[in-house]
Amino acid sequence: MFVTVVAVLCHLITPVATIAPDRDCTAEESKIVEVVTDTDKDPEHLDFMGCQLGQAALADWKKNHPTYFKNTWRIGRVMCVPGHYEPPGRA
Repeated sequence: MFVTVVAVLCHLITPVATIAPDRDCTAEESKIVEVVTDTDKDPEHLDFMGCQLGQAALADWKKNHPTYFKNTWRIGRVMCVPGHYEPPGRA
């Protein structure tokens, strides 16, 4: 089965976090949905079960990403989406 790994990333835009208006990011954070990888890029290792268990790999991805490695970014949620996925607003 083709799988796309999607991360919902939250970027702190004010110094103090309070309540979350949605289930991923707080009111003081902006939200970005980013495709991390998919089965086309890693066919030998990525399946639906591997996606669900791949939290350590996602932490490494964030740590080595040129933008998201900073402490002002955090992973709010990870989604394992069957098939190809395009983030909202990006066509």
